[in-house]
Amino acid sequence: MKEASPGATGTLESTFRSRQFWQLTVICGTQFLVALDYSIINVAAPSIRGSMGFSSGGGVAWVLSAYPLAFCGFLLLGGRIADLYGRKRVFIWSLFGFLLASLLAGLAWSPATLIAGRALQGVAAAFIAPAGLGLLQAAIPEGSPRERALGIYGSALSAGFVSGMVLGGVLTEYVGWRSVFLINVPVVLVFGLLARAHLDESRDRHASRHLDLAGVALATMGMVALVFALTEGEEYGWSSVPILLSAVIAVPAVALFGWVESRKDNALVPISIFRRAAIGAANLVNVLLICSYGGMLFILTLYLQTHLGLGALPTGLTFSLSGAIAIVTGIYAGKLVERFGLYRVLLSGIVIETFGILIMVGLPEEQGLALVLIGTSVNAFGHIIALITTSIAGTNGAEEGRQATAGALINVSQQLGLAVGVGVVTSVAAHFAAASGGAAATLEGWRWALWCSVVFAVGAITTTVLLRKRFKGEVT
Repeated sequence: MKEASPGATGTLESTFRSRQFWQLTVICGTQFLVALDYSIINVAAPSIRGSMGFSSGGGVAWVLSAYPLAFCGFLLLGGRIADLYGRKRVFIWSLFGFLLASLLAGLAWSPATLIAGRALQGVAAAFIAPAGLGLLQAAIPEGSPRERALGIYGSALSAGFVSGMVLGGVLTEYVGWRSVFLINVPVVLVFGLLARAHLDESRDRHASRHLDLAGVALATMGMVALVFALTEGEEYGWSSVPILLSAVIAVPAVALFGWVESRKDNALVPISIFRRAAIGAANLVNVLLICSYGGMLFILTLYLQTHLGLGALPTGLTFSLSGAIAIVTGIYAGKLVERFGLYRVLLSGIVIETFGILIMVGLPEEQGLALVLIGTSVNAFGHIIALITTSIAGTNGAEEGRQATAGALINVSQQLGLAVGVGVVTSVAAHFAAASGGAAATLEGWRWALWCSVVFAVGAITTTVLLRKRFKGEVT
């Protein structure tokens, strides 16, 4: 593929006619869509339950969880196939699959078809995300141009997640719940045409086309079972048969995956990738970051809706302030890394993020909206800086033939962090609520749950300090 000179990439953000401008637009736009569809369904769930005849909240919960379960389970496969068979090819075909899955969900005639459409969306997204990140790395060389591009990429993800909460409420209220799926169709068509015109093909031309089927099976089975157990443990009960069975499947599958991959030449995820530059350290910190952020966001959503009585749309609008801060900050995060270095920027971001949670740990019984707005704004400023820094560290240094795989690993660590964080804070909150009962006990449980988010953030700070040599580039 053709690579632009550093001088050309330096004008990426201002050159409308630049090929790289359109490449970044397509890649970031599709990642925005992937993140948006992760959260857009939450507000529509009550309408879906009534319209589709789900017998209980537990049934419609599968509409919510099918996407993230499939997304997490197929990420590593998506990354490796993109590296082996062509990132542009996989990207475009996955967009087409996402379009068909959105049509199936939007036109669903039964609960089963709706859940199937939602799961197929997740599978397609699991190929789009790593292929897109691999294309970005192949198109823009390491250094300040890529760091700035990854800052825009991170802003697109934040914008998509927050926009999903707001857009889902607007579409459901004024158009109907089916529109949250059908709106993807024209958007994906546009991105597909742009991708075909502007993206350059890239792949690992030296590796064998042999696919590590054992690694694929173990990774998919282990990740789906693990994420299901962590996210649904409180709903089903941690000692229930579905959760115990998932744990029995997940633990040996993940352990066996590590053992198998360490003994293969063409492994799905070679263990050696974690020893390159800061890739292993970045993914570990990323898990802790998302544990903290995801758990906090879940608790605050409950607080705003259940305790303060805000509706789903006002709750989404409340988070839109922090989302806007994250978007603007993310655009400039790459420049901060360029000036101050990975380690300093990452550590500063996590400290600021932690301070934002500390502002909110004493959730008040009344008039807590202002506190949430201030706390989430501070948190968002630090979180997006830290998140983009781990994305840079987690992709820099990856071999040319493993760029999409490195992107998949960053996404997997985020999904694991979200599952662990939500699972832990939910259990802590439920424990304190059950101990005494009543609104006061529930509020106290949420406060303790936010302290758990603080603990995860402090863990991220500690890990960053202990592994500082990797972020400083002193260990390769």
